[in-house]
Amino acid sequence: MKLARVDEVPPGQTKFSPLESWPVLLANFEGAIYAVSGICPHQFNPLDGAILWGPLIDCPWQHFQFDCRTGQNRFPANVYPRDLRYLKKQLAPLKRYAVEIREGEVWVDIP
Repeated sequence: MKLARVDEVPPGQTKFSPLESWPVLLANFEGAIYAVSGICPHQFNPLDGAILWGPLIDCPWQHFQFDCRTGQNRFPANVYPRDLRYLKKQLAPLKRYAVEIREGEVWVDIP
């Protein structure tokens, strides 16, 4: 599915796509565009307005941070004790989607 033109996602920026089935967040880190779920698993808020700190997507609601390249939670996973089971769900990774650039357009493989 075509979600944007490459120039709509400049390096160091994100673009939120509010699809009906499940929102997607595009992130441009160092010239590569990544696509992840557009909903933060912490409290299920949209990542509309998320910013990048290097490769980290910063949720605009609670400032949970996820690596745009892998979807993995980096904060607060790096400070939470690993044995607190009820926190594990909040630290779930963002789902990643395959991205293809075609003639200046960003295409994302959304199942």
